[in-house]
Amino acid sequence: MASEQYTRRGFVETAGAAAGVVATFGAPAIGREEAPSKRHRLGLIGAGSRGGQLLKTFLAEKDVDVVAIADVDDHHAGEAADRVKEVKKCERPAVSRDYREMLDRKDVDAVIIATPDHWHAIPTIAAVAAGKDVYVEKPVAHNVAEGRAMIDAGKKHDKIIAVGTQQRSSSHFQKAVEIVQSGKLGKVFWVQTWNFENISPTGLGRYPDGEPPSHVDYDRWLGPAPLHAFNPNRFHLLFRWYFDYAGGMMSDWGVHLNDIVLWALKAKGPESVYATGGVVTSDDDRDTPDTLQVVYEFPGTTLTYSMRKGNGLKFNGHDYGILFCGTDGSLMLDRSGYEVTPDKTVLPYGIKLVHGDRPPRKIDLEPSKMKGVDGQDAHVRNFLDCLASRARPTTDVQTAHYSTNTCHLGNIAYKLGRKLNWDVETETFKNDSEANAHLAREPRKGYELPIA
Repeated sequence: MASEQYTRRGFVETAGAAAGVVATFGAPAIGREEAPSKRHRLGLIGAGSRGGQLLKTFLAEKDVDVVAIADVDDHHAGEAADRVKEVKKCERPAVSRDYREMLDRKDVDAVIIATPDHWHAIPTIAAVAAGKDVYVEKPVAHNVAEGRAMIDAGKKHDKIIAVGTQQRSSSHFQKAVEIVQSGKLGKVFWVQTWNFENISPTGLGRYPDGEPPSHVDYDRWLGPAPLHAFNPNRFHLLFRWYFDYAGGMMSDWGVHLNDIVLWALKAKGPESVYATGGVVTSDDDRDTPDTLQVVYEFPGTTLTYSMRKGNGLKFNGHDYGILFCGTDGSLMLDRSGYEVTPDKTVLPYGIKLVHGDRPPRKIDLEPSKMKGVDGQDAHVRNFLDCLASRARPTTDVQTAHYSTNTCHLGNIAYKLGRKLNWDVETETFKNDSEANAHLAREPRKGYELPIA
């Protein structure tokens, strides 16, 4: 499918047709199983902070060889290559500023993509077109159109695209979702997700524009994003606080939290969304909010995502997490574990006065808890096993696309300042051309999505 079909102008027109692709991608491939003992030869695209974390996990697997590394920052690429050589006691991997060189190599079976968000879609599509499977970090893409293009490319080339929402591989998250879906909490009608901390008032601070470091290909770092002078606040690690490259805390952390909610509710997305917030406590130049309240409406359930950077008071003892509230009890969940707390019904004074005394409903739910289990190792192992079995990974790109969309919706509602109605099947806003214009963007010339 031609890349221009995923530009801002063409996205809405093709959305309905693409929805059919979303519904079918990810079925296990047949007749291509390889020996489980096969070694996996990988390339790493993006060797910065998250890339380094993932590299550590992949290198711990005995059947992994990392043969190529690409990063626009020579220091990142060189440090990662030295690390591979030291850990694996092997030849130093090839390094390059341009990931396309590794896609031409016959000895690369799959790639790991740990770039900033705005660089997820382009190399993913190029990789599957070149015959490589992909493990890409969350959030899936910078916008809805890019995520859909990734799904299309994976289906067309019958390649695995796994996404790094590793909480799905944590046993306590799996058990918590099982509890919610079992009905033990009663009717789950209200869910809260949140991120709270206090970095006020300086936040990122303010720094002047300047020249990029000589060891960095800054034009390539910008890629499809608008041209902007180099600024340390808009670069490594801090890029996520600017809409040109990412979606702020909503996309950085909210995607992990909302992902579990969609899983538990068996939902693809909400029916509507509205948001309020702004940059109200940080004296810096970010353009993503430091304070945000997003309300999602699902059939019978309301989800609220709350984020603040100016006050660190924990919610029920947690500075981030998920709270499922049902008519029989509640489940509090984060990476440290979960706890189920039974509720009790009451007969308020007003009801007694009008209708007389009567016994309230008895709730039989038992309290329970489970300690958290880190799912990162299991998530990576699952991806590697799927390379041989061709089975669907624990989190495929389609599943993670739905979760990422909740973040896009929250940010679009924040930008427009009004309630938006979402069609989860066509992935467009209902009768709202202004909102639909935010589902895609025109990439900078020379950095268009590849033709898959």
